[in-house]
Amino acid sequence: MEFLELILVLVALLLIIKKPEKENLAFSLVIIAWFIMVFLYVGHKSSNLLTTMNL
Repeated sequence: MEFLELILVLVALLLIIKKPEKENLAFSLVIIAWFIMVFLYVGHKSSNLLTTMNL
């Protein structure tokens, strides 16, 4: 899952470099990656939502 987040951020970065007019799409990709990171962190810390597994 962390790899997916990094890929989303990389795609957003490349999108801004190649097509600056698509900055709203790039920003939304970054926000989605942040939400995935927060979900995984909270899920791991609450100990019952996600067990100790390597995502």
